[in-house]
Amino acid sequence: MKVLTRWTVPLAAVTSGILALSACNADTPAGGSAKSDGKTIELSVMVMLESDGDEAERKSWESIAQTYNDSHPGVKVNLQLQHFAGVEQHRTWVTTQLIGKTAPDLFTTRYIWDQEDLKKGLLVDLTPYYKQKTAYSGDQPWEKQFPPTILQQLIGDDKTYASVPNYVNSVRILYNKDLFAQAGITKVPQTWNEFLDAQEKLLKINVVPFAFPNSKPGDYNYNWTIRILTEELVAGSYSKLDIDKSGFIEVNEYARGVDQGIIDIEKSPYKDVFAIVKNWSKYWPKGYNGLDFETAGDLFLRGKAAMVMRTSGQSKPLFETTARKFEMAAFPLPYLTKDNHPDALGKLMEIGGVPAGNMAIPKTIAPEKMEAAVDFLAYTTSPKVQGLLAENLYRTPVTENAALPDKLKGFQFVGERMQLNIYAGEVDKNVTELNQKLGQLYLEGSSTQDKYLAELKKTMVDGVKKKMSDNQWTKENNYGIKAP
Repeated sequence: MKVLTRWTVPLAAVTSGILALSACNADTPAGGSAKSDGKTIELSVMVMLESDGDEAERKSWESIAQTYNDSHPGVKVNLQLQHFAGVEQHRTWVTTQLIGKTAPDLFTTRYIWDQEDLKKGLLVDLTPYYKQKTAYSGDQPWEKQFPPTILQQLIGDDKTYASVPNYVNSVRILYNKDLFAQAGITKVPQTWNEFLDAQEKLLKINVVPFAFPNSKPGDYNYNWTIRILTEELVAGSYSKLDIDKSGFIEVNEYARGVDQGIIDIEKSPYKDVFAIVKNWSKYWPKGYNGLDFETAGDLFLRGKAAMVMRTSGQSKPLFETTARKFEMAAFPLPYLTKDNHPDALGKLMEIGGVPAGNMAIPKTIAPEKMEAAVDFLAYTTSPKVQGLLAENLYRTPVTENAALPDKLKGFQFVGERMQLNIYAGEVDKNVTELNQKLGQLYLEGSSTQDKYLAELKKTMVDGVKKKMSDNQWTKENNYGIKAP
């Protein structure tokens, strides 16, 4: 793919150059319009900043809002830029704003919360809008701009959409090329055994092979790893789970799998992943259960650790900081082979394509603001805005009609698409959080694997029973799954 040349802005000059977006105003279709009485519609929009001190992120969103205002004279977007210390703080803010009926007209949420809030009557159902054309989608409905894998993760049990993402996350390992050379590692590892062998070589030059943060669920690394490796072992069972043949194990198919014992984490191959990860942990820093995401990045930047795991957006500070004195690059988490487990698929499974930066509209929005709010959401998924987010913020585009800059080529999807995402938040956020917390105890040796999996399975089964009850799914009605 070609770099978006119209948006190639040197990051060092972001404060003056980022407004290049406004040069595109002339061919930006207008969507919202002034009220018939001539009054301007004012939209309050809360955008969550991934980094509190990233001036480029702040300037990018200010530019997007200003450009929209300039091309929509009847609408004024008033930005509220916020940063949260962690996922838990963000969730508390969203819940408090929605219940207190004080939420902005548009706000950043997460796709693992949006359906829950929609079912509580706290969000606007965006499904009808996804089915319509927008000022930025050409002659096709809005939903046709998104890859099917994105839509499958966004859609709820009752086929509803509650939010709109503005980028996707793909997970990669960033590595210090200088340390790899010093250790005699001549090629990027692809298989799990090659990966472990590389880390043995790194130990011999007295560096931490992998800075793995595991202090809380919001450190992400443990959840990502367990999900990817589990998928590599159970991909052979997809046909037993994907009943509607959609190419993705949807929530009701997941519920069926758990209810009928097809998905049983106390049995092989599901249970075998945990020992593989525990064996890998010998290459992590001492005290990794107390190591947080930021500190892991600092170890990497100081050359004390050779690798870290990040999404494209999370990699931005590491790519741009002047504190980094070495060349780095990205590669996917190496895959398991038959040497590691008889059920291994023997090829890379991608956790990429996770919708992120999702924005929702509260049910309390004033009716006269609704058209403008939806139009601004559609504007954020336009090729121009998607290009800006990719070029300036390292955000992988969420739509298929936006180009990928050269610097994000290491984050391109190159493996098989994961279909089950067993411990992902969209399946059951309680399982996601408990998996990491119980995993801490297992890794440090204060809990056995049997105890770990028994407790995790109970939470998983309880969650499925509640899903089935809430949606009136039963074995008799095939869990609400429609025949292909």
